[in-house]
Amino acid sequence: MLPCFLVLPVISGIDVKSNEYFSVNLRLICDQYRSVAQVCRSLEMNRQQFNKYLSGKIYPSKHNLSRICNYFKITEAQLNLESGAFLQVVAENFPSQDNQGVSEIEKAIESLPSSLEVLSRYEGFYYSHFHALGFPGYLVRSLVHIFRHQDRFYTWNTEHLWDKENKGMQRNRFKYKGMAMYLGDRIFITEIEMLTKSVVCHTILFPSYRNVVDTLSGITTGVGSINSHMPKATRVEYQFLGKQVELKEALRGCGLFELNSDLIDSTIRERIDNELTDQKFMLTARDF
Repeated sequence: MLPCFLVLPVISGIDVKSNEYFSVNLRLICDQYRSVAQVCRSLEMNRQQFNKYLSGKIYPSKHNLSRICNYFKITEAQLNLESGAFLQVVAENFPSQDNQGVSEIEKAIESLPSSLEVLSRYEGFYYSHFHALGFPGYLVRSLVHIFRHQDRFYTWNTEHLWDKENKGMQRNRFKYKGMAMYLGDRIFITEIEMLTKSVVCHTILFPSYRNVVDTLSGITTGVGSINSHMPKATRVEYQFLGKQVELKEALRGCGLFELNSDLIDSTIRERIDNELTDQKFMLTARDF
């Protein structure tokens, strides 16, 4: 079971020089709850007003800001942290879970050999590139964060499924939470789509054998998030961005891209090509 966010420690001595990260961070922290509607009901705050805070159209009054901070048990300074730093604070402060009623699959996961030391070198942010499962003829670039909490590694993944060069295209945004494991010299990631809760994706990656992690290649399986939900598989390439990123800027790079788009590196396009040769009868990852 993935952990739920409840309490963050108070960070003192932070000067809030700008409110530019407030709306992004507010959305991030709301993602830890069942829904924005639930948050508004608990706060007894008007949903329309709260949406303006989420969109960055307005900044809360002193009174409403105090209510928001008290509810989330954080400070105004924390809500105005650079979003990469705020995401780390969220990730590092998930509370421990009650162990009652642990399922058999959770017991099996607990029994797996520890992979903390191996996975620690893969912590950070990545662009994930693959052929769009629900949009034939397009490539997807999503933002993935691999992070550690206590004795496990988790993932956070955001997809922007629209062509940002085509202003008339309908915008579809999906968010995933998952778990990462290292077994048999492979990285396994299983993710659940959190908005519709109708999609589970599985990804298997080769580890990096270089001194510095730059790209990870593998296979991802899932279904189109929008259309027929046809089961599909595609090659995938993770591109390492860093341990920390400027979140808003990184998200601007996400989207749908035409197959020959110059915005996707030609080497990445080649590595995620799904062509099968006459000698192969199934789709395999590329380890070269």
